Amino acid sequence: MDEILIVEDDQDIADLISIALRNEGWKSHHAPTAEDALTALKTNSFSLCILDLMLPGMDGLSFLKVLRSMTLLRDLPIIIASARDDDADIVAGLELGADDYVVKPFSPRILIARIKAVLRRNGKASPASPADADILSLQGISLDRKRHAATANGENIDFSATEFAIMEIFMKEPGRVFTREQIIEYTKGPDYPVTDRAIDVHILSIRRKLGTSASLLETIRGIGYRLRDDP
Repeated sequence: MDEILIVEDDQDIADLISIALRNEGWKSHHAPTAEDALTALKTNSFSLCILDLMLPGMDGLSFLKVLRSMTLLRDLPIIIASARDDDADIVAGLELGADDYVVKPFSPRILIARIKAVLRRNGKASPASPADADILSLQGISLDRKRHAATANGENIDFSATEFAIMEIFMKEPGRVFTREQIIEYTKGPDYPVTDRAIDVHILSIRRKLGTSASLLETIRGIGYRLRDDP
């Protein structure tokens, strides 16, 4: 059973997260400070860490730096859950090695979806995870990966190969923010000569083809794009 470390000084928020995790069959361990979390990490094995930034003592970003400098813990999946919603904070967290960033207040359902997506990326998902399905569906959008066919609200969509690949990335991990560089790497491979502007053009074309569902594909200013996983 996966056990998740919650580094959060607000007991009410920690309890809310703990209940959501328990409902999914996960165990959790609450550490109110970064120092307590480091102690717990010495004696326990965790599948993922949910990290607040505004902590007493060592702050969340400093804690993240420490973890990424430790050989045994540098690969621990980390989701930042913070009230800080400035672009600078989000970018700093992601650049320091966080796997995702969730802004408070958040829906427990969305947090759970983000956790599942991060665990899938780190090879901890079951073989039957939705990302492995032949048909990916979300809020009226459907991708048939075998037939390379797409629909939105029952209407057929003629995506190009690149557009289909981009949508496949978003559909596999709804709610996750992808940078333009990540989109290029995942669809074309590393060091492929595609500009950020080219990705913006593809996104514009995808939105046009999605019609009334276009608003689900959001621009996260200063970072990239994501497919909303909430109505």
